[in-house]
Amino acid sequence: MCKLMSEHKWVWAVVWAVWGMLGLLMFLSGFVSGNVVTMVVGIVVAFGYASLYLTSYVKSAHIVKRALEVIFMLLAFGVVIYVYVVTGSLILGVMTIFIVTMVFVAFTLSYLLPRIRSKSFEKGVV
Repeated sequence: MCKLMSEHKWVWAVVWAVWGMLGLLMFLSGFVSGNVVTMVVGIVVAFGYASLYLTSYVKSAHIVKRALEVIFMLLAFGVVIYVYVVTGSLILGVMTIFIVTMVFVAFTLSYLLPRIRSKSFEKGVV
C-alpha cells in the first residue's frame, strides 16, 4: 500500500463508504423511477465497494472474509449479466462484454506472468 494511503487510511475508508452509499442511493432512485439500468449500476457499485472495503480494511484471514469478497464480486458481475439477458439493454450489453473481457485478461495474465517471470529469473534478467 502506498505511503499516502496508509497515512490517511480513515479518509479512504470514508471515501469508499460514500461511494457504497451512492451506489445504494442510485439503486433506490432506479427502483422508484423504474429505470432498470440505474438500479443495476447502483447495486453493482454497492457490491463492488463492499468487496473493496473488505479486501482493504478487514484484517482477517478467515475463510468467511474471503468468501464474502468473492460473493460480492460475483453478485456484482452476475447482476449485470442477468439483467442484460432479461432486458436486452445496450448499455448492460457493453458492460457485460467489458466484464467478460476483463475476467479473461485477468485469468490469462495470472497464468502467463508467473511463467514469464520464472524464465526471466532463470536467464538472470530482473
